[in-house]
Parts: sequence; structure tokens; C-alpha cells
Amino acid sequence: MKLVVANPRWKSVLALLGALSFVAAGAFIVLCESGLAAFLVGGAAIVFFGACAVVCAFQLIDRRPRLSIDDDGLYDGTLGIGVIVWRDIADAQLLSVGNGHFVCLRLRDPERWRSELPPHLQPLFGLHEHAGFATINVNLSGLAVDPHAMLALILKYSAMYEPGRG
Repeated sequence: MKLVVANPRWKSVLALLGALSFVAAGAFIVLCESGLAAFLVGGAAIVFFGACAVVCAFQLIDRRPRLSIDDDGLYDGTLGIGVIVWRDIADAQLLSVGNGHFVCLRLRDPERWRSELPPHLQPLFGLHEHAGFATINVNLSGLAVDPHAMLALILKYSAMYEPGRG
């Protein structure tokens, strides 16, 4: 069995439209208002929301799966670490913050996986641990999946492939 979950395209479209609206508002401020403050505020809006629009456009055309679960392991495209094999997952729990849901993975060798993280994400994951999360957290926010069913599936697979099981 293989489960593949993609980013919802309609959310990327809405986010892109929102970002472009703020870019237009920034351009309006720069062009129609005078003074340094208007230039700085408008320019900041153009730069920040322009970058957001680029990210949203990339997400819109990106066809790679956001999350994939199969016999080999679990892949979360947002982590940049490849497939986490089942035998490396000791346990998992679901944490919810607001409307966001995370499957927190307790790994048998968390330092190995932390070293696999891209350098810009490594400090962020240290903060996650201090906030009560695990080293590696699968972000389910925005995905069309039942968080409890996803946790059950991860626990089922990790139990089937735990070290020492024949």
C-alpha cells in the first residue's frame, strides 16, 4: 500500500492571489504617496509579499508529493531529509496547536536525523524540542488527511518494521 498526499492546489492559488494583492498595494503606496515612510512601507510590502508570491507560485507548479507513506518509510517533502525508514521510528504522537496538527516522531537515533536536516532548519528543530515537540515533526496542516488516522498508520507501520521483529 502507498499513500501519497499532495499540497492542496486551491490553497496555493488563494495564497498567491493574496500575496499579489499585497504587492499591488505596496506598489500603489510607493507610486501614489510621497515621503520616505510611504516608500519604505510600500517597498517592504513589495519585497516581502513578492517573495511570498514566488514561494506560492512554486508550490502551485510543484508536482512532488508533500507526504508519502509506503513499505519503505515516511517521506515529508517539507523536511528535506528523504525517506525516514520505519525501523528508525520508535514511537509517534499527535500534537495540535490551534488548527495545526503535527505527528511528532520519536526516533531511535535523533541526532542522525537532525544532522540530515538542511543547515537552515537545524536550529529551528532545536526550538521545537524545547517547545515539547520531537526532533522530527510531520506537519499535517493544510493537508486533506485525518490527523488521527495518519498517526495510526505511522504507528502501525513503525510497529511492523521495528528492529528485532521477524
